[in-house]
Amino acid sequence: MAIQKIARFKVLLPFIGIGIFIYIIHNIGIEKIGDALGNINPLYFLLSLSIFLPRIIMSTYKWKMIANKQGINVGLFPLIKLNLIGLFYGTITPLWLGDYIRIPYLKEETNEPFGKCASNVLIDQAFEFAALFILALIGSLILLNRFPTLFLILFSFFIIFVSVAIFFKEKGRSKKILKIIYDVFVPKKLKPFMANEFHSFYESIPSLKFLIIPLLIELASYILFFTQIYILALSFSISIPFFSFLFIYPIASLISLIPVTVSGLGTREGTLIHLFSLYGVASETTVAISLGGYIITMLIPSFIGGIFAILMGKSRG
Repeated sequence: MAIQKIARFKVLLPFIGIGIFIYIIHNIGIEKIGDALGNINPLYFLLSLSIFLPRIIMSTYKWKMIANKQGINVGLFPLIKLNLIGLFYGTITPLWLGDYIRIPYLKEETNEPFGKCASNVLIDQAFEFAALFILALIGSLILLNRFPTLFLILFSFFIIFVSVAIFFKEKGRSKKILKIIYDVFVPKKLKPFMANEFHSFYESIPSLKFLIIPLLIELASYILFFTQIYILALSFSISIPFFSFLFIYPIASLISLIPVTVSGLGTREGTLIHLFSLYGVASETTVAISLGGYIITMLIPSFIGGIFAILMGKSRG
């Protein structure tokens, strides 16, 4: 009975964020938001959209570096397609869980063990999360006078994240924890398969020293990501300096990862309204910037990823 209640709660959870988003739209007024969206300069829109190509190439190249280090040989263009497919599924699921669809796609592309592909995608996603966390921490320092506890909260969660990642990086430590799940929940006929995949998962995890360069590349990729949104925001003549925008926006993006919505709708806008109000930005303008940024950085690219997913599905028959 308890399991059924938890399952129902998980189904309902994403609607909380959607409810927040609807409330924000209703409270501000859909006409005001529509008028604000109509003020977006088409030239800025196209300029912002054009930055996506170098950004996806940069982010995917970082993924390819990690894959090559693990002995997974795959070309840059196939990985770009898989990245876009992951973006497509990630935008329609809470906490970007759909992005893990890259694991079976990568296995099909390379014929590598599932566990090895899983570790590769997990490392790549962990570095995206770490890069976003670092930018948000810098943003919290900018807002230290207004929100003195924000930095301490984000820093505490970042330390927990890093500690968990370092703990599970070691095969021996992970085995002790996961053995309980393995013994209790894994069916007997699947135990040999799961044991093999566990060993392949840890077969070629890169050293922390090697991962410094991929992290720097991911940071640069995220800077391009938020630059896209800033260019769009210039249509509204906002008074937020570029570097402040660059580091404050990641705070909202990080909070939007809380799994109470799809694609961060609602939680991201609510956070941005609060943060941008410090710079005198009207609520309807903030929502327009957020929605415009979502369309350019995620919705349009995910649509391309959806097309790739359909084409690859057809080609595999």
